[in-house]
Amino acid sequence: MRRLRSLAAFVSAIGRWGGPKYASPVLIVVALALTACSGTNGTSSASAPASAGQSSQGAPDTSDRDSGDEGTISRQEAIDEHWDDIKDNLAGSEDVQACSSESGNCYTLEADISSGSIDEIHFPKGGDLEFSAEIDSDGNASDTDDKGDSWDFTLDMNSPLVDDAIEDWARSNDYKIQ
Repeated sequence: MRRLRSLAAFVSAIGRWGGPKYASPVLIVVALALTACSGTNGTSSASAPASAGQSSQGAPDTSDRDSGDEGTISRQEAIDEHWDDIKDNLAGSEDVQACSSESGNCYTLEADISSGSIDEIHFPKGGDLEFSAEIDSDGNASDTDDKGDSWDFTLDMNSPLVDDAIEDWARSNDYKIQ
């Protein structure tokens, strides 16, 4: 209500300074601004409490800490919103899909992963290749080997290694994964 009185005083002042020709466009702008800021029941969002699932601005609440679920976040929300932090906990050995651009062949190979990066892949009949392929939130990574051949990698984002990284991140940041 206080905002409405302030707006009314502002519009009245515009009318005094510039006459009626400026007051009408200002009223239109003010009306549009109030409409954009209003909640679903027509009241100003400043005076209407946010309903469940909505922020105080009337938009869907995308925060990961709703009042009823303090510190609770879904697994996918954690990945989508916090992957850069989660991947720091991604470390261990896991099978990845490794595709060589040179040969066109794809293999399922064991990979050594640390801090969210594929460091080395191991071939089943012996031999290793070293990389520094940073894994994105979709599980994809790419890099070139020491011969200059390009490789594309895919880590299963439902793997136990990813689960452990998410749980470690959640514990460190006082979250509970749904």
